[in-house]
Amino acid sequence: MAGRKDLNPMDIPHSLLAKHNRSGPRYTSYPTAPQFTDNIDLEAVRSIWTDANRSNAGLSLYTHFPFCRSRCLYCGCFTEVHHRLDTGRVYLSALKKEASKLLRDFASNRRVHQLALGGGTPTYLGHEQLADYINFLRSAVKFASDAELSVEVDPRSVDEHYLDSLVETGFNRFSFGVQDLDPKVQDIIQRPLEEQHLHKLLTHLRSRKREAFNLDLIYGLPGQNITSFSETVRKIAALRPSRIALFGYAHVPWVSPHQKALEKYSIPNPNERMSLFGTAFEVLIGAGYKHIGMDHFALPEDELFRALQSRTLTRNFMGYTTKKGLDLMGIGASSISSVGRTYVQNGKDILAYNKRKDGFHWEKGIILDEEDLLRREIILDLFCNFYLDQSAIENKWGVSFSRQFAQELHDLGPMADDGLISMGQHSLEVTPLGRFFIRNICMVFDKYIKSEYTEGRYSKTI
Repeated sequence: MAGRKDLNPMDIPHSLLAKHNRSGPRYTSYPTAPQFTDNIDLEAVRSIWTDANRSNAGLSLYTHFPFCRSRCLYCGCFTEVHHRLDTGRVYLSALKKEASKLLRDFASNRRVHQLALGGGTPTYLGHEQLADYINFLRSAVKFASDAELSVEVDPRSVDEHYLDSLVETGFNRFSFGVQDLDPKVQDIIQRPLEEQHLHKLLTHLRSRKREAFNLDLIYGLPGQNITSFSETVRKIAALRPSRIALFGYAHVPWVSPHQKALEKYSIPNPNERMSLFGTAFEVLIGAGYKHIGMDHFALPEDELFRALQSRTLTRNFMGYTTKKGLDLMGIGASSISSVGRTYVQNGKDILAYNKRKDGFHWEKGIILDEEDLLRREIILDLFCNFYLDQSAIENKWGVSFSRQFAQELHDLGPMADDGLISMGQHSLEVTPLGRFFIRNICMVFDKYIKSEYTEGRYSKTI
């Protein structure tokens, strides 16, 4: 089974799913957000950021727009529902204040290679407001000539005119949240979307010579079944987006209480979830897409697949990316930054964010020590590229891998017996079967997981 090139997850024994189904991180960072503390030395953070600015290294910017016009019941993101027209205007003013402070103090020598707007719903704002914000950023920091500018788009909130404005502003990658095309599922999760409207938007983008767009789907939602979901995936594949994200629904009502409303419906169990994923996997592979990382698919000509082939794929709070080695600065309420050996997160109180005078909103974070940095590299290599060169780790970090990680290698033994990982003399390689358990494999190298109770902190790995 492990030797098959494109193993269908529906072939995985139910006993193996049950054995490894536990709560665990998605590793958009290491250490993960639960390790962030409000007892962080902010002066030390500023010093590290200042040193990073002197290095002239490339930069990635992320801005969080938390507002939505309605509540989607599946959503686990930090959002607020607002209908007042001035809400976006006030928040944009606060964004500019924070961005001005951060970019002046810590990015004067840096060049932006990647910019992303996420939420919430960035397209909650008028297209003139988004254009104004991007133009402000361009005036505050240098952008690389080939910078990637991406934006999350709620297809229900835009028309062709709005897309024209995004194109003219310079956006060259678009992420459309679809989730499911089945009207019954859409009704349950309270996210109606007309299929014809989506088709019209994508056709218009192509007429503007914009082919770099991805469509997001979610499996494991209440009301989904194999027949209807496979039809959704077939329709999405027929639209030929360059990338498709196939996220598993994370039921975390202790984080997002509105998800409790979905419990009156039948939420797929782990075996049913894997069947839904397996059905989608089969359709997408059959349609010519390549499986990337944990939950992405890309056309063979897409740079995401090329990065996987060259083992240069990486991961940050925006998901999988080809922009390896970039520090990430987060702007906006709840946003997270990763600069040097620091993670810092802004507070989530939007009212306080809007009123802050000095432009600094760091509320908690962590400064990584040498062991954290080493383990982060190991986890990201495995999570993104499914391979770890132990000799390269030893040469770079001056450690004996077999001695420093003797317990971890021992703990990987049962996973190797299950066919999840191949343990060579100087390398670790995740098998095709193991790719579906990559969160579990990486947890072996997470020193914090070993000392904490994970239930109620993370979603299930299966």
